[in-house]
Amino acid sequence: MKKFKPSIPDPLILALGLTGITLILALIFGTTLRPGAAGLLDVLICWTEGFWDLLAFSMQMVLILLLGYMLALSPALDRLSSRLSILSSHPVPGTVILTIIALILGLLNWGLALVFGAILVKKIAEQASRSHRAINYALLGASAYVCMMVWHGGLSGSAPLSVADQGHFMMDATGIIPLSATIFSPMNLAVSGALLISIPLASWFFAKKHPGQVPDLLPTDNESCKNTQCEKHAEMPMTGKLPEDLPNTKRSVLLPVFGALLLAGFLIYTFTDSDRTLGLNQINTILFALVLMAFPNADKLGSAAANAVSSTTGIIIQFPLYAGIMGIMRYSGLLAVITNWFVSISTPQTLPLFSFLSASLVNLFVPSGGGQWAVQGPILIEAAGLVGVDYAKQVMALAYGDQLTNMMQPFWALPLLGITGLKAGQILKYSLPFMLIGGTIYSLALIFF
Repeated sequence: MKKFKPSIPDPLILALGLTGITLILALIFGTTLRPGAAGLLDVLICWTEGFWDLLAFSMQMVLILLLGYMLALSPALDRLSSRLSILSSHPVPGTVILTIIALILGLLNWGLALVFGAILVKKIAEQASRSHRAINYALLGASAYVCMMVWHGGLSGSAPLSVADQGHFMMDATGIIPLSATIFSPMNLAVSGALLISIPLASWFFAKKHPGQVPDLLPTDNESCKNTQCEKHAEMPMTGKLPEDLPNTKRSVLLPVFGALLLAGFLIYTFTDSDRTLGLNQINTILFALVLMAFPNADKLGSAAANAVSSTTGIIIQFPLYAGIMGIMRYSGLLAVITNWFVSISTPQTLPLFSFLSASLVNLFVPSGGGQWAVQGPILIEAAGLVGVDYAKQVMALAYGDQLTNMMQPFWALPLLGITGLKAGQILKYSLPFMLIGGTIYSLALIFF
């Protein structure tokens, strides 16, 4: 008898399933639909009305992932990861340093953190294999993946950046909520500081208790492949490396110059206008400029883009479905029904915590921070307005919940697993304790701030 192996549901299937559930709930509880067969027609109209409402938001999400991913593949960061492979010489402090790097990069950009962390883990393991040093490879993978437990409270967080952007899709309800009230609020700064202390301490404890073993890995860096005429490496899909057969084009100053000009123009424009806020468009402008400055020529930049673009397909395909779900809830009256139920069980003190817990659950079915904000954000914001909770705190409650259960939802770990060769079960052994620590910190912050 074959052993049953559970598989991760495809996010597109989850999005379609969630769409079907929302259609059924709207037919049962919707307040604006006609009775009978006409109601089915109405709910389908609601779906199509909302289907394209998130086009601008979708493109912003695509760019923030694509550009961060491309930065992780840049020559400068590739050289940095090679130098940091020396961390294998000191496994316990090396694991702590890797954890701190992952947390800091996660707060800057989750695409950059996820890919760079995976490449760094692989290079540390290869160096340990060459020098016959014992390391805990699974712990290193989990420590790198912890970036996905802090990203939504950082500078690539979908919800806080969205509400800070002029003309965002909930502008009429919330207005502009500046980053000083969300990402740079005292609550979030305290949460980030607590995580930067507690998670590395936990990784130190695990590294001391479980030293691991010498990894059995073949080096896959460029030089090793050249020396051994390794043809298999060039055929491996999505290892976080640029192809080795790029044309030997000369370094050009054109891209860095344009990148520097774009960055300088943005900074001048931003700091000379006191009303200018930092949102998704502004973060993407900075990332675009940094990408231009990070690549020596157009060929390597284009290759990095081709390597990174496949990571954005989920956003491109799924976000119209999430927009359709949002349209069903909004136009059928289902949004008001769910919000009123949420309000009936909440007080100003408990609503942020309930929002955090519900966001943690929803993330298991909507493994996209931007998609979750589109689906759940309107409910939580309307509930906050009715109960009397600060909108900014409610935004961060969703952000904390969305990022927390990434530690048990391995969907976003797939790039890391593909690059390192680790299995989801191997990193879950350590990511679940990290999740318990994070959940405690987030809950205490939402209760006492």
